[in-house]
Amino acid sequence: MRVLRTLLVAGLVLGMSGTAIAADNATATATAVVITPISITKNTDMTIGNLVPGNGTVTLSTSGGRTKTGSVALSGSGSTPTAAVFTVGGEGSNTFAITYTGSSSTLSDGSSHTMNITWITEVKSGTAAADGVTSGQATTGTLSSGSAKIYGGAAVVVDNAQASGTYTGDLKVTVAYN
Repeated sequence: MRVLRTLLVAGLVLGMSGTAIAADNATATATAVVITPISITKNTDMTIGNLVPGNGTVTLSTSGGRTKTGSVALSGSGSTPTAAVFTVGGEGSNTFAITYTGSSSTLSDGSSHTMNITWITEVKSGTAAADGVTSGQATTGTLSSGSAKIYGGAAVVVDNAQASGTYTGDLKVTVAYN
């Protein structure tokens, strides 16, 4: 009986240790990286400058230079043409998307007079050459050392009978990490 009990206990011990040997486990590590939120700040408003009515288009480049087509004339007196400038901040070397939802398609004098406008934007990372486009709208950019600049110009269509006045509209720039 004693031998039978010893064999039974030995069998139970061996059976349990066989189960323990058949089990295994592994551990995965979870990692989350918190980065600096993306931000955008307007540094400079756009000034297209003084124009004399005539059929044509006045283009303000993203570097602030002005050209014209047609019979519209550029006046050198008054305000100095200036491109809009925005600074984008965030985590270095990340890319970001740019949208222009809510931007004006016309400039208005606050009355019934308008001029059609097409926005021109480009992105520069730090002091690097242009990353974006020089006609049309840049849709992406890269944060070089955590910073980039978006430069805004425009092309406005001026009519021969354009009413005198100050015409305004908004270039609304939204940025988000890709």
